[in-house]
Amino acid sequence: MKNMHFKLVLIVCIFHSVYSYNVTDEGRLFTDLFSNYNKDLRAGNDRDYPLNVSMQFYLLAIKEFVEASSKFTVNGVFAITWRDERLSWDPATYNNITKTLVFQEKIWIPNIVTVNPFEEAYGLGSNLVQVNVDNEGSCFWVTMQSFEVICDADVTYYPFDKQYCVLKFVAYTLDVDWLNISFPNSEVTLTNYEESGLWKIEDTANYCYIEEGSTYVVVGLHLKRRSTYYLASLILPMTVVAILQAFVFVLPNDSGERVGFSVTILLTSVVFLTIIQEKLPEASEPNISVLGFLLFGYVILGALVTLCVILSANIHSFTEATHMPKLLRYICCLQSNIVEGTLSSSSTMKVASKEEEMEEEPPSCSWNDVAKRFDRFCFISSLFLYAIQVIIYFGLSA
Repeated sequence: MKNMHFKLVLIVCIFHSVYSYNVTDEGRLFTDLFSNYNKDLRAGNDRDYPLNVSMQFYLLAIKEFVEASSKFTVNGVFAITWRDERLSWDPATYNNITKTLVFQEKIWIPNIVTVNPFEEAYGLGSNLVQVNVDNEGSCFWVTMQSFEVICDADVTYYPFDKQYCVLKFVAYTLDVDWLNISFPNSEVTLTNYEESGLWKIEDTANYCYIEEGSTYVVVGLHLKRRSTYYLASLILPMTVVAILQAFVFVLPNDSGERVGFSVTILLTSVVFLTIIQEKLPEASEPNISVLGFLLFGYVILGALVTLCVILSANIHSFTEATHMPKLLRYICCLQSNIVEGTLSSSSTMKVASKEEEMEEEPPSCSWNDVAKRFDRFCFISSLFLYAIQVIIYFGLSA
């Protein structure tokens, strides 16, 4: 029992001796550390070798990506470590203090600045988070902030597109002889990442490269758009509306609603085109969106359908007194015989030449029959052309 009490007392004494320092001890430590400290001088006692700086990026969230303005914003954290021997001390001298917190404005920190900011260039860090310093002079700096950079979007296959956006930084004032920046991990840490409802991260990369004596730090994100929303709310309604325009040829000519229906559907396609143009960048590089070409095809085909509707209405309004060319009458009657399967005996006779055929008395066919045959041809042709456009678009976007 006495041994048990002795062990408890020993543990309490050890614990007390380790954590018994107070604010006075820490204040004395600060006074001694910064009495002759010059934050303008780079850390590292050996000036013949560059200072080793280790970095790691932790992505927290993708805030926004505005393709029209090329604005890409993410929330993230840089964890940066280095050693500054001037900030080392003997823990026994200061009542076993092994670490402390220091505002970044009081010590030397790596001067790392953005290369591709959306507006103004800015450096890493703020005094919202302090630098953790231990008794060996090892500094652990966490820079938590929102990064706004330029990312030129490639919307060729929008909304099935993939984007590659980078956060790019450089140590302007410190060349490779002064600073050696490295990433222990080649990928971005996604431990605390909140999934985006619009973008899926397919791959990430952390790396450094040297150009003109300066070290550049790059954080790359490979993004893929989640296209389900756009497919259900944009592409499918747009395609259904466009295909619906072909059914104008099913409406009776006597109804008087064909031209109004066709023009209304055409204007709807134009509205969809306007919506797409507002979402996409105005630049033509690297490529214009295939979806824009699809909508443009819908509008052009819709205009042709409207012209065909007007032409069909004019044909339907012709009276029997209006002369019908012989060739048109033959085509109309031949199509009627093929559809009905009752070819006349005169059509099965061989003719010696086209001149003899044209001299024969053409069969009877009204302008109303011509309008119906024309509507059937336009209906099938427009459906076929709409289907071809959709197949080409999804074939290119796949």
